[in-house]
Parts: sequence; structure tokens; C-alpha cells
Amino acid sequence: MRTALAALALLLAAPLLRADVVVLVNGDRITGRVVGKVTRRVRLQTPYGALVIPADKVERIRRDDGREEILNAPPAPPAALPPPPPPVRLLVAVSGQAFWQAWDPKAAPADPSLRLEVRLDDRPLATYTDVNLDPEDLPKAVVNSFVFSPERLFVGAAEGITASTPELAPAEIRLSVAAPPDLAGRHRLRLAYQVNDAGSAAPSWRDVVIAEGEIVLAPGAETRVRLSQDRGTMDYVRRRMRNVETFRATLEAAEPPVAP
Repeated sequence: MRTALAALALLLAAPLLRADVVVLVNGDRITGRVVGKVTRRVRLQTPYGALVIPADKVERIRRDDGREEILNAPPAPPAALPPPPPPVRLLVAVSGQAFWQAWDPKAAPADPSLRLEVRLDDRPLATYTDVNLDPEDLPKAVVNSFVFSPERLFVGAAEGITASTPELAPAEIRLSVAAPPDLAGRHRLRLAYQVNDAGSAAPSWRDVVIAEGEIVLAPGAETRVRLSQDRGTMDYVRRRMRNVETFRATLEAAEPPVAP
């Protein structure tokens, strides 16, 4: 009896040893024997009964003889998007003497902060604000010496602009700014030291020293310029600043954009 049952099981399993595989569009696989011609439906005989599968749900049929019949090819993967163009980069190397301001304690502004603004044409790019006072420079005055120290400067950037904290290098300070590639081209670069004529809650920045020059920005490249500073005869005498107009900030001709 057991021999007869084993033989019957082998006979039932034999048709499935070399079975067709129906691969559905969702990735599922069903094994059986495809019966008849494939039209709008696929009829599949399985050990558990017959299945009728809509043909539009079947990606392909892998026949037991190795043939493969594709009913619905999988969609082609979307074409890879080209990488976005790289940003334009500006490096300002600052060298020379520091800019500073002093006030009589009785007439000092509400906010004695100093700010350096970087502007491209009429568009502000970045600001560097020094709110720290330096009383040891002139004990009887309110003094702010603009110091490019990463620990004491507040760095701000316009929307879409990245401004790094100042980098200290031998004999110079480096200010790095990255901007969108649509700013590539020829521009007028403007740097201005400013004082605040109002309080810190609603500042009103006024230019005191300005440096300007033509530059060319290129995607994926860094445009380097130098801001050379000289104090001139600027000084604090008799409780007020004198000869501020003699402080010179000169923007040297830009080097050609350099690829990183």
C-alpha cells in the first residue's frame, strides 16, 4: 500500500518538476502549467487547482523549456538627471591694518558694532559683524577694532548664499563665499565697513569705508581677490575720530577663476 501511494505521489509531482513560472508585474511568482493559448487571460494549472490571471497582471512567462514570453515589460528606469551645475566661489584675502572706530563714552552710539558687508552689484551676499568692544586700546573711549576672529564675528549670508567663518592664514584673513551658478559672469564686487546709526533691534547701517572692483565668477571655479587695508592718518583725538576718510581699503584686480 505504501509503495502504491509513493508511486502515485511521484506521478502527481512529475508534471511540476518542469513547470512554467508566471511572473506577475508586482514581482510575485506562481509555478504551474500554462494551459492553452495566452490571450487576455493566462490559465495556469497548479497543484491546488486552476488559476485564471488577467494578462495585464503578468509581466512574463518562463516556460519549462527555457523560453521566455514577455507580456508586459517593466517600465524603463527614469533617465538619470544631470548633476546640478557647481556653485561659483569667491575668496577675499584681507591684509594690512585693521579698521576700527572709537567714541566718547558720553556720545557713543547705542550699538557700537562694526560690520563688513560683501555685495555683488546691488545684491548683498554676506555680512561679518563684530559686536565686541576693545577697552584696552583706548581706556577713556568706547573702542571697537574689527577683528576677523571666528570666535567673535557673527557671519550672515543672503538666501542661497553660503558664507564660511574667516580663515586665519599667514599675513592675511580669508573670507570664502559660495553662490548659485546663475551668478556666473562679470559683476561689480563691493565691500564696505559700516557703523550702526541705530540700535541693535532695528539697525541702520551706514557705509564708512568702501572698496569696489570688477570680478568674473565661473561655475566650479574660485575667484580670488585681495582687500588691502591702510590706516592712513585716521586717529581718535580729543574725544572724536579724525581723518576717517584717509583709511584706504583697496580691492586689487581679480585673478582669473581657479578650478578647485
